[in-house]
Amino acid sequence: MSVHSFSAEAAADCRSTTPSMRPLTNDKQYYHMPFNERKPCCYVTSYWHDHKRRLYNTNVLERVCDKLREGLDDVEEMTRTEQDHPERRLRAIMDDLANGTSTYLRLVKSSGNQTGASAVGRTRLDRERHRLCLREIESVSNDAANVRKVRKSNLDEKLAQAHDLLATLNKLLAEPQDSVPDIIIWMLRGGKRHAFTRINARQVFHSIVEEESGKHCGKIQTRFLTLPGRKGLGSSGWTIQAKLEIYMWFGLAKNKKDYLRGLPNGFDLPPGLPIGVPPPFIIYKDRQQFVLRSHLFQGRGLIAADSSGLSDPFAKVIFSTCVGKTQVIDKTLSPTWDEMIEMTDITMYGKAEDFQSDPPMVIVEIFDQDEEMSFLGQGGKEKAEYIGRLIAKPVVKMAGDPYEKPNFPPTLDWYQVYRGTVRAGEVLACFELLQQPLDSRNLEKKLWKIWAFAYLSLLFWGLRDLKRINLMAVNHPRVEVEIAGKSIESEIIENYKKNPNFSIPIKFIEDVELPDNQYLCPPITIKAKDTRTFGQDILLGTHIIRNVSKFFFTCPPKHSLAADEATVLVPIDEDAKKDDEEEATDEVALDWWSKYFASKAQRLTPSHRRKKKSKIIEELKIFDGELEAQSEFNGFTDLFHSFELYRGKMSDDGSDENRVVGSFKGGFKIYRTPVPKDSEQPCPVNGMFKGLPSNEPIHVLCRVYIVQCNDLHPMDPNGKADPYLKITLGGKTINDKDNYVSKQLNPVFGKCFDIEATFPMDSELAIQVYDWDLLSGDDLIGETKIDLENRFYSKHRATCGYSQRYAIFGYNQWRDPQKPTQILTKLCKEAKLDGPYFENGKVRIGKRTFTGQQEIEDENGLRKVTSEHAALIALKNWHDMPKAGVSLVPEHVECRGLYNSENPGIEQGKVEMWVDMFPMDTPAPGPPVDISPRKPKKYELRVIIWNTDEVICEDDDVFTGEKMSDIYVKGWINGLDEDKQETDIHYRSLTGEGNFNWRFMFPFDYLVAEQKIVVSKKESVLSWDETEFRLPARLTLQVWDADHFSADDFLGEITLDLNAMPRGAKTAKSCTVETCTLENGNLPTVSLFQLRRIKGWWPFLRTDEANPTGEKEVTGKVEAEIHLMTFEESEKAPAGRGREEPDPLEKPNRPDTSFVWFMTPLKSIQYLICVRFKWWLIKGLCFFLVILLFGLFLYSAPGLIMQKLLGV
Repeated sequence: MSVHSFSAEAAADCRSTTPSMRPLTNDKQYYHMPFNERKPCCYVTSYWHDHKRRLYNTNVLERVCDKLREGLDDVEEMTRTEQDHPERRLRAIMDDLANGTSTYLRLVKSSGNQTGASAVGRTRLDRERHRLCLREIESVSNDAANVRKVRKSNLDEKLAQAHDLLATLNKLLAEPQDSVPDIIIWMLRGGKRHAFTRINARQVFHSIVEEESGKHCGKIQTRFLTLPGRKGLGSSGWTIQAKLEIYMWFGLAKNKKDYLRGLPNGFDLPPGLPIGVPPPFIIYKDRQQFVLRSHLFQGRGLIAADSSGLSDPFAKVIFSTCVGKTQVIDKTLSPTWDEMIEMTDITMYGKAEDFQSDPPMVIVEIFDQDEEMSFLGQGGKEKAEYIGRLIAKPVVKMAGDPYEKPNFPPTLDWYQVYRGTVRAGEVLACFELLQQPLDSRNLEKKLWKIWAFAYLSLLFWGLRDLKRINLMAVNHPRVEVEIAGKSIESEIIENYKKNPNFSIPIKFIEDVELPDNQYLCPPITIKAKDTRTFGQDILLGTHIIRNVSKFFFTCPPKHSLAADEATVLVPIDEDAKKDDEEEATDEVALDWWSKYFASKAQRLTPSHRRKKKSKIIEELKIFDGELEAQSEFNGFTDLFHSFELYRGKMSDDGSDENRVVGSFKGGFKIYRTPVPKDSEQPCPVNGMFKGLPSNEPIHVLCRVYIVQCNDLHPMDPNGKADPYLKITLGGKTINDKDNYVSKQLNPVFGKCFDIEATFPMDSELAIQVYDWDLLSGDDLIGETKIDLENRFYSKHRATCGYSQRYAIFGYNQWRDPQKPTQILTKLCKEAKLDGPYFENGKVRIGKRTFTGQQEIEDENGLRKVTSEHAALIALKNWHDMPKAGVSLVPEHVECRGLYNSENPGIEQGKVEMWVDMFPMDTPAPGPPVDISPRKPKKYELRVIIWNTDEVICEDDDVFTGEKMSDIYVKGWINGLDEDKQETDIHYRSLTGEGNFNWRFMFPFDYLVAEQKIVVSKKESVLSWDETEFRLPARLTLQVWDADHFSADDFLGEITLDLNAMPRGAKTAKSCTVETCTLENGNLPTVSLFQLRRIKGWWPFLRTDEANPTGEKEVTGKVEAEIHLMTFEESEKAPAGRGREEPDPLEKPNRPDTSFVWFMTPLKSIQYLICVRFKWWLIKGLCFFLVILLFGLFLYSAPGLIMQKLLGV
């Protein structure tokens, strides 16, 4: 034993190895160490950083997780075995979870209140993880209270929520940083390390608080030793090198007095042992005698270990030092052993009550019996190949306890078999450990209980896609079905290539013995064989149906299906007539894409924001996944299922993809016998498969509609792809390589492919999406496959989906050759319902009445009486028909995932499509629906920039230093950056005001339904084709400050969505940031494509860099008039760009201050003198004259004064 590098070599007072001794064996395969009553002890001392708080918190959380996981397993077991009130058990589990989380919070918070570095943790990582765990655990506790409101009706939903809580707790268990290294236990042989096991130190860490101790601390645990290094990988690591039953204690040195408290009672320490020193061994004087009875009844779905796809399995039971073995069952994957292996005189050391609470584990290993061939080709030495292992706990009965219910006899249960980490099958077994002496008279010998015999109806429909076996094609196959020891064979297919279906599809197995509990039912084994020359049978492949409960069938009552029904009236939509009137006006402008985009908008719009008014455009159903994956259609398995056939040995990783050799189409119905007299009796010919269609070959016209692909995997270095389609059905292939879409990951194909096929030979449709390459081979992006035969024969009627409303012309024209009345009549006849009866826009089926419109309008506007609307309403509500109704497939588009075998399990994109199928022996269908992509419509956007106001001034005047800007406006359409247009410059704007009267003109192509602008251009000079981009229709306007000797300064911008444009303000003063800012979606917007012309003031915005929140500030305002015109309208009313002809705009009346100083120097001087500094000059001149007069006065005043005084 070692902890990292600390072992006996590192500390002299440690004892890390047990004494060596010679192992003993009973069968020369499994050896054991004869420790007997003398149990050796090892101990190691090591020193580590004090991170015990990490370990304590995680241990508390792990106990909560383990208890929750065990409880959820109990609920699933109760649901699977159909026990009563599983919801009550789930409520109790949530109560335990609430208690566990409160305990965690109490312990962790109390430790957080302590002083010292080890309270919460020494590092910041500890403190942050501490806060995270507290927050998440409180959230889990609140969610547990919600899960506790479980009812029988919502059990599955609440159980899924409980599993989410478990997943959340498991994420918190993962420690971001290891605190203490793992403990390694080595098995030494001849001084060399042979096998080992690694034990998490946290799980055996000791604490004085029980909840904080590791779950294995102070307890006996069973460990399996594996080979070290690469030897332990792959098949060599599957088998057990040694089983170790070990008691471990890992804790602080100050608590080492507690290390023996968890051992089973009844031991003594060696005499003369000093106090505080761990003993070299302990001696058990108490010993108990037990008998182990292992009831192994059956296995199912075991791994194929032979090249034929089968195995010759047998089981070995290992307990303590005893080994037992079952018989070998040849050539099967579901062996029925029906054996009880009894191991007597098993000696176990310790008190009896310790074994009753925690008994040792029972190990069962499954092997495949092979025979090595001798040199002369004769049978040689037998060899066993490992299949898998299961571990179980026995039910313990002490000598004084009675052998009676509820614990005895124990109930059989399915135990999962594992080979490494791969599931290798299941075994139906139970184990009981009985203390001696015991009374064998009351012991049960057979635990297999039978209820009334069952009757099995089998549908042998056909075989599909069988591969060559031993280089020879399959020609005369048949199928053998086995259940509960009884088997039946189908008829031999005379010629597999011409007709792979069986001539006699229905057969029966009578008096099948099955258990009372459906969960314990044995599996159904399907074997496909080929009859070859001289009567030789070659096994083609096998399939094991583990869970047969889904095939149990309850016979319906014999009385009429409509006898006890109440009268139900389904009324017509009151606004239907109004919609027809509104729709008729736009019938010519609408097409299939109108329905498609209306359906997408309805699906993406939240229900609380949808309009209550009836829609003018009809809709179709868009499924997010495959059609067969929808719950209402149940995989189209109402008639038969498809079972894959496997051959060959399973790979080490458990993958079965390379083992598939074909598939069997068939069905099973199991029901108890005798059938009650008040129930429908099985048909002597078809059993319970009533209304079975003919399985003779049938010619079908298949129409494959491919709408578009989404999120394709990039295949080219530029991150794009050039996708095209390849359609394969049977031996026919359509390659649409010439119509590849250049550089698109979301290509719109809009194509319909008509393919004639013959079922069952051509039943699988493959849709492949390839990437076109110029110089190299094309690469497969992904493919999807559809079983058309299952859809064609399904009662869900997946041949052609029904429309939401019946119409005989226009975009919503009825596609099916059969009208709704014909379809309804056929369904009622097949279900043996009373009806339908048509009268005055009504249809009655049994006691149910459906109403619809009484008239329908043709292309000429003439109306005539019809019952098709009422019949269609009955079809839409067919799923509500008691005991006979199923959900019919509506008009739809399914989104199928694309997959590539080079990246298994990873979706490479999605394809939106649907398939219509029409039998060739019925009236021919109409022309296919036109889903070709819409061509964009040409528009021209005219934007007149009238004025700007309050544009910020960022430049300084050269002479005066005043703030000013040379303003101009730039504009363009999103995606058309090369067509950017600018106004002329308004020079020297001192107030932010600018006058332009300038017209922008932007022609563009636009898809009205998608509301996208279409831009086609080459991405680079070396591009082979133009790339098509679909971008939102947005107009961008920017205001700039022109500089002559440096780069222009960006001042602000406004981006206007042409489909959701905010109305402009009426004046510049009322134009604020709220004019174009959406707050909670309450800002009213208009579509320019409807309004066509709009005028107003909009703000220019710029992010305020000084504001840490990143809010935008208004940097100017623009007055603009925006006019949207079609190409035809623009040709009728031509106009010029800027102020040019035709229809020129007036030149703006700009102030005299708008000029450039270095281009007009005289005007600049005149402005400086006459405008800018005029009053300063006048004031200066006046001041100069006053000073001059004052100077003259001072100069002449003395002379005048002297003249006056002297009188000269």
